[in-house]
Parts: sequence; C-alpha cells; structure tokens
Amino acid sequence: MPDRLPHRLQLISFELCPYVERSRIVLLEKGVPHEVTYIDLAAKPAWFLALSPMGKVPVLVVDGRPIFESAVINELLEELHPAPPLLPADPLDRAEARGWVVFAGDALMAHSLPALMALASGTTGPALEATLSPLRTALTALQARLAGRAGPFFLGRSFSLVDAAMAPFFRRWALAEGWVGPEARLLGAAPAVAAWAARLLAHPSVVAAEPPDFAARLRALMVARAAKRA
Repeated sequence: MPDRLPHRLQLISFELCPYVERSRIVLLEKGVPHEVTYIDLAAKPAWFLALSPMGKVPVLVVDGRPIFESAVINELLEELHPAPPLLPADPLDRAEARGWVVFAGDALMAHSLPALMALASGTTGPALEATLSPLRTALTALQARLAGRAGPFFLGRSFSLVDAAMAPFFRRWALAEGWVGPEARLLGAAPAVAAWAARLLAHPSVVAAEPPDFAARLRALMVARAAKRA
C-alpha cells in the first residue's frame, strides 16, 4: 500500500501571539513542513473570520479544514506526527500532562497580559502587585512540582507538549523581568522554575520559534496596549 500523502498545513498567526507560538514550537520540534500566514488582529480579514469561530489565532488549516485552539492543534499534531512523541505513553501520565497544559493557559497565560502591560508601562505599588499576585501563585505551584525532580524538561528527559505550552510565557517573562526592579522579579523566588525556563529558552525549537526583533516589538506592543486601556 502506498504511503499516505502528507497533509498540507497552514498556520494562521499574529506574529507576537504566544498561543500561536505554542503550535509553531510543536511544528518545529516535529520537523513538520508547514506555511505560516500572518494577519493583523486589529483588522481581521473576512476570510479569517470565516475560519475562526471565535476570531482568535492560532488556526491550523489542515488540507483546507480549520482547526482552532492551540492545545487542540498541538494534540492533533501529536496524532498526525507521532515522532518524536511529545506526550507520555501511559494514560495517567498523559492525563497529568494535559492538566499541566491547561494550567499553562489558565494560571500563567491568562494573567500574563495585564502583568506585562503593567511592567512595560511602569506601574508600581498595589496596582502592580494586583497583576503579579496570580503569577506568584502559579509559579509557587510550579516550583513545588519541579523541585527535586530530575529534568531537564517538565516531564523528565524529553521535551513535551507541556514544555511547548509554557515556553512562550517564559520567553515573555524573562524579558519583562529586565524592565523592572527586583520587587517585580518573580523567578528569583522559584529557582527550579527559573532553571527549567532557562533550559526551555535554549531549546532549538523554542529558539527557532522566536519572532524577529521580538524584545523591542513586545515591549512596544505592551506599552501601546497599556496606553489604550488607560
């Protein structure tokens, strides 16, 4: 029987979106050929809105069929391209990993935008602490999970979907901690997390997924969004 033809994959992206970056990391980690189409989220084209029911990126168009939500996209890529495996073989281990992917979205990413805007715009005092508090709680939970465990990655020796889900947060947070004084640097209180994050940010697929001129563009975007909210 002839081999099945490869799927045609088109990742629709806003270039600085951390959720898109999760799926880009997985595509690069697995070495899957794909094309990337960038859109302006401030002026979403009609063809994109026809593909994305919630008007969000990423969308992965697979042979013309749109798949949305980064966690769903990444699990689909795991099924379509099982090598290298990015989830454990054991069902309980897989369920645990999926839980931490949800944690990455709900406990880290959901609170990162207001915190990044606050740091970029020079917010101080109680207003700053209010944005940092949920992230302190999340990093404390991660520190408890990682402390004393063998690495180098979240689940052990192999890079996983959990690492891909969390790497975009740490890319942004590592930069943001350089914008402020020590009172807002959260990673110092979570050394196991800081060491793991450093390894993530040096991992080849994570490095390759970084948008061009990322540091300057991220800060400019956060300043602009903070000003718009003011």
